[in-house]
Amino acid sequence: MSEKLTTLNTKAGIAVMQDFLARSPRTALEVQVAIGDQHWCWRHGEAAGVQAPVFEIGSVGKTFTTTLLALLVSRQQVSLSDSVARFYPELPWAHSVTLIQLATHTSGLPANPFGPWQMLRRGRQLAEAFMEDDLMVYLRQLPARLRTAGKARYSNLGMALLGRILGDVCGQPYEEAVQALLLRPLGMHDTAIDPSRYEAGRLRVGHDTAGRPVPPFIWRGMEAAGVWRSTGDDMMRFLRAQQGHYGGPWDALARMTTQAQAVMSRDTQVGLGWMLSTVPSGGMAAWHTGGTFGQHAMVSWSLAQPAAVVLLTDRMPPWWHHLVASRQLESMPERLMAALSASPVEVRAPGGVRP
Repeated sequence: MSEKLTTLNTKAGIAVMQDFLARSPRTALEVQVAIGDQHWCWRHGEAAGVQAPVFEIGSVGKTFTTTLLALLVSRQQVSLSDSVARFYPELPWAHSVTLIQLATHTSGLPANPFGPWQMLRRGRQLAEAFMEDDLMVYLRQLPARLRTAGKARYSNLGMALLGRILGDVCGQPYEEAVQALLLRPLGMHDTAIDPSRYEAGRLRVGHDTAGRPVPPFIWRGMEAAGVWRSTGDDMMRFLRAQQGHYGGPWDALARMTTQAQAVMSRDTQVGLGWMLSTVPSGGMAAWHTGGTFGQHAMVSWSLAQPAAVVLLTDRMPPWWHHLVASRQLESMPERLMAALSASPVEVRAPGGVRP
């Protein structure tokens, strides 16, 4: 394990992470926290001795897609109210679905091109066999009236189509558009879709829910829904850009993407891609999780305070871990903020162990 010391309460932060790992083991983990001008980075396991380890960030990459949408809106190349029919009039339902609905999961499109039971049983194999043209083939066979249109229902399909449309508008493939307009201007040179672009040893091997190694995740045609890879440094740079640390246009784009547009659940709204929740420490947090079939990630940043958290891991936990607070990656940002900000003499690690 390795750590970068700051004036934050690093012992308390490490205790929180060790408690989490004891309950939900991961072979490799990286956590980065920024509070004001202080920064803390801690790596565990196979990530500890690697310079800038690379993880699969899954659906966290949806926020790249919606940031690109916001940028093209700001340039008046598209409008949030544009219907899909402007770009793909041959789709039976295209006239009734808009770009903002794709970005906010309110289009009524199904979650995936496979049913929930298929995803649970054979998800990785189905994704690997999926070809780029299969996306449009599937979308063409949907009925003209989408039954849940207008309600927030998480849809990888909707985000994948949005990315395809935005690439078309830019006149280049989706990944190239994101690289050219977002990632390179922000200095995020370690963020990409293709695993072969990374040097040997940097790419973390994913593990399934049983802890078995799995190959790098691919899902052709669905990249805009979450097939990106990145590092802790790059993702923290992205979050800090949302908070205005790199000036325009990023802060203005963040204001657009974090306007609540729909209710996702009892305590969560959704903006353009970003999930929005009120946190116990006060104010609104924008966040997103990402899970492939072998890795699990989360990013979170405060809209009211200069605080941001990046969590990258190399294992997808069993489904029931998501139901138990102490095993949830989603619970870690708030716990870390509280621990790192507390006075060392007052902090006790979870379980009553003094750090």
